[in-house]
Amino acid sequence: MSKFNGEVPEQRAKLILGRMFDIYEQSLLCNIDLVVGNNRFPVHKLILVTNSDFFLSRINDTSSEIILEDSDEILAESVKKTIKFFYFGEIDLQLHLAVNIIKFSKMIEARELEEYCLAYLEKIRDNKNYIFIEDFAKQYAYLQLLGQTKAYILDNYLQIIQEDEFLNMSCERLGELLQSEDLNVAREEQAFQGLKIWVQKNYESRKNHLDTLLKYIRLPLLPVQFILDEVKPLCYDSLRCCQMLLDTIEYHHNPEKRSRLSSLNAKPRKCCKQTILIIGGEHDRNSGKIEFYNADNDKWSTYYDINNKITLFEAVVMNNKLITMGGLFDNKSTNKVSCFDLVTKETTQLQSMQKERRYFAATVIDDQIFVIGGRNERNGAMDSVERYDLVTNTWTNMAHMLTPRCGHGITVIGKEIYAIGGCDNSNNKLNTMEIYNTQQDVWRAAPKMNEKRYYFAAVAMGNHIYAIGGHCGLSSLKSVERFDIKSQTWTSLASLPEPKFGHQAIAFNDKIICIGGHISKSVLEFDPGTKKWTDLRSISELHSCFNLLLAPKYLCKKYRNM
Repeated sequence: MSKFNGEVPEQRAKLILGRMFDIYEQSLLCNIDLVVGNNRFPVHKLILVTNSDFFLSRINDTSSEIILEDSDEILAESVKKTIKFFYFGEIDLQLHLAVNIIKFSKMIEARELEEYCLAYLEKIRDNKNYIFIEDFAKQYAYLQLLGQTKAYILDNYLQIIQEDEFLNMSCERLGELLQSEDLNVAREEQAFQGLKIWVQKNYESRKNHLDTLLKYIRLPLLPVQFILDEVKPLCYDSLRCCQMLLDTIEYHHNPEKRSRLSSLNAKPRKCCKQTILIIGGEHDRNSGKIEFYNADNDKWSTYYDINNKITLFEAVVMNNKLITMGGLFDNKSTNKVSCFDLVTKETTQLQSMQKERRYFAATVIDDQIFVIGGRNERNGAMDSVERYDLVTNTWTNMAHMLTPRCGHGITVIGKEIYAIGGCDNSNNKLNTMEIYNTQQDVWRAAPKMNEKRYYFAAVAMGNHIYAIGGHCGLSSLKSVERFDIKSQTWTSLASLPEPKFGHQAIAFNDKIICIGGHISKSVLEFDPGTKKWTDLRSISELHSCFNLLLAPKYLCKKYRNM
């Protein structure tokens, strides 16, 4: 790069313009007055004409002033900042000043300054000013800024609903937000929480909007208990909303009638759409391999191999992280706990459980992990329960089960955990069920299954629990039975096409998907409406006593555009 007196040209240009600005600030050699509203600004004519074609076309050699018509709303500080930008190409800004400068830059056709301020608005947009910026972008037809702001609102919905700015959103704008496929929520309950916060800000004046806004919530995706606890109290003053809730409960309780309830939107949002993950098991060769399912082309793919050398561990997905716990390492039960970030693929170690476990069960409620029962070398089958808090990274002992269990199944309905079947300390196979109230830390007995089962699959869907296959101690089972929460009874359903144990099942897209088993690669689908099983494409490897989980579909980079 060429130099002039030891300085590169860019540095010298800045130096000269800086000296010119010092002269301007002293009002020396300023040869024209810029008149904006009631304010007069002496400035160098050359600076104006080299920064704006507007000024170039309106100034001649003899001009001593230039008057801007209809400029009463332009702040004097905005003109001062504009002139400084003309000298230096950059200025320090604040939100409302930047907006005023943009108005001024449009008036004087200073496109470079306009773009500079728009870039600033994009940079400083946050949860406290997004409505102001969105309205401004809409008013002046800044389509790029408007699109970026709308995308920001969708992406940061959970943070935005906690700010005062959200409370002032119009009903129409909230409706546009709630019906968007791109609303960034992991669960539909989170979408409803925004609606609830907005309505409760001024219930008497806003309750009349509930009919309009509630239809944008994907009500069939909400758990029944959540509907009763959270949604119902908001709807007492609206017959139409109450009817929507009744239809939703009917949707959950009577799957065969869902086709008649076409007015309900049961389609997950893009960010709510989930994929099935397979991880773990009793075989070393694939215990750390994470496989995911693409429902669009009915294929399984390997996402990652965490290579943890542990088998028979339990895993949960929470806050976009895969938490793996316990299992068998070097032929001994372990209490180790690891956290694998599904986005960054980084692994960290968490606080170990208080007891070593394998053949146990784990689940998540309210961002807390509960591990239940299991087996280890010292205790045999266990009745102990522990709860993990991710924020404090601590495990707490909770109330013991009524019966020691390993190889059992668990499901969650509302705030309660159902522990079902398994083996006790004497290796007796169990058909008993007990229920844990997580809020009261109490276990209570519940109706028994019709058959004794261990290494079976337990799935909750709506207000029903399904117990699928398993082993009774003598042979593997094809039988399936369903527990009705309302009637408190177990009923036999259509059997599996083949006996299975060591398999897993999960509720997915209003169906139950049953995968793998001790000697099976089959994937079966159960339709609660028709009560029939259907064969799907088999998995490529054997999986037994593994984990079957749901994770947000968008987390897998390969998967985002599918």
